[in-house]
Amino acid sequence: MKNRRTITRAMAILGSAAIIAGMTQTTVAAADDTSPARSNETASASEYMAYLAWNAASQKPGAAEALRKFKALSPSDREKYLDYLNNPKALEALLQEAAEGEPGTDTPTVSTAAANTTAAGVTSSTPLFGGDIVIETAQESTFTPDPDEPTPAKEAQAAGGKLRKGTWESKFTASQKILGVTVTKLSVWVSYYTNGNKITKVNFADGGKRNYNAAVALTKSIPKAWMDGSYANGSIIWEGSIVFKDFGISIDKRQKVWANAYGFRGGYLKNV
Repeated sequence: MKNRRTITRAMAILGSAAIIAGMTQTTVAAADDTSPARSNETASASEYMAYLAWNAASQKPGAAEALRKFKALSPSDREKYLDYLNNPKALEALLQEAAEGEPGTDTPTVSTAAANTTAAGVTSSTPLFGGDIVIETAQESTFTPDPDEPTPAKEAQAAGGKLRKGTWESKFTASQKILGVTVTKLSVWVSYYTNGNKITKVNFADGGKRNYNAAVALTKSIPKAWMDGSYANGSIIWEGSIVFKDFGISIDKRQKVWANAYGFRGGYLKNV
């Protein structure tokens, strides 16, 4: 028994260090790639469906859809899905792929805000694990024109490709789909005001999550919003833990979004 406890402690230290240090390719002794130990809510398909049904009854966003799509999977795919939920390498994939560079120049890019008042943006996807897991990142902006703006105030672009005068909100979202089911979705957004030429005020930032991986608990820090040069910035810290049969691994991830007078520019989700 003493040797077993020693081995378990060593495994916990090695697994935690590997994930927190670099999110690189790692071997985590607590979970075999093909048959990882499962958390209580993911021990079987019926227990996981009960977990999703409870969230749906509590009107948690996306829970009913996740339950419907999980039920539609074949029995073998349900088991594969539950194993992915408890495989730390699957979570690593979300954190490794959902990152972009820091702000660059102030020239427009393909990420510039779409010219309307509803949420619209650019989405990219990366298939992993033979296509079983898909990482998606979405860039969105919404626009509220000033009340005194003349028609057509709903046009988003002003002269020179810059954003029209008014209040803007830019969002960066990173999500993970497993076998077509959206499991984890993390967002951060920043609200700011532009006078049609430059951003003159950063109003606030906030973030939201949708997480139906019962093996991962996530909470967010107090959001931060600030101006840096010509950029409006927003960020939050996601604090959490991956709960396994023998030990837990702590994770702290920073999610950031930034935008300039041309619209949405980028974001990331990565190690603090």
